[in-house]
Amino acid sequence: MSKYTSKKTIISAPCSKVYTFLSDFNNFGKLMPPQVKNWKSDEESCTFTIDGMADLSMKILRKSENKSINIISFGKNPVEYTMDILFWEINDNSCEVLIEFDVELNPFLKMLADKPLQNFVDMLAEKLKELFEKTN
Repeated sequence: MSKYTSKKTIISAPCSKVYTFLSDFNNFGKLMPPQVKNWKSDEESCTFTIDGMADLSMKILRKSENKSINIISFGKNPVEYTMDILFWEINDNSCEVLIEFDVELNPFLKMLADKPLQNFVDMLAEKLKELFEKTN
């Protein structure tokens, strides 16, 4: 397994608000980069296409309120992966978020995907921060 971990990101919003936002895949579309196309979601799952690469599907496996969200691949995916979103309350108006993406890659794919996957988790954390800064 290859692991890609975002920078710990401080979000200027209560932990419960950030957790609730990320607990619903309908909100994830707001965080996706432009190369993500054909976004379809409900509260518990989503499917999308990474332009020119692959179709992906994921769903929420389990949630621990204001602590973590565990997401897994499902359906027809080119690779198996999990994504964990971890939360730490700093105070009533801010929290810290960390995103971990674990994926099963052969050595060739790992070489090609290393930088894009690291950029992806960092971008998700940064877009989340920007989104909550705009709403506050």
